[in-house]
Amino acid sequence: MRRKSCAVAEKTEALRRPWHGASDHAEDPAVAALRLQRAEIDALMAFRAAPDDSADAMAAWQRLAQLRAERLALLPAEAQQRLPALPPPPQRPQSGWQKLIGRFKSR
Repeated sequence: MRRKSCAVAEKTEALRRPWHGASDHAEDPAVAALRLQRAEIDALMAFRAAPDDSADAMAAWQRLAQLRAERLALLPAEAQQRLPALPPPPQRPQSGWQKLIGRFKSR
């Protein structure tokens, strides 16, 4: 069995990395904004999949609002204005425990 050369092995390993090199630039605001966009989309899908007026819907909406706030901090003003509005929050009021947990998560 023949061994691969070091250069070929490194090239193969480089092709396996996710984000095609974006993981090397984690501190770059553009990469962080892309990751937050992906997380926001996942949270929106979870919110839409949750039953209406359930605790899961409220938790998913809170996560969605938190991710949107984090993403807005990284975007320029013109990009912020182009974002669609968030869906309205569920009608079910939060319990005292949910409010307390939400306060701790927002810090």
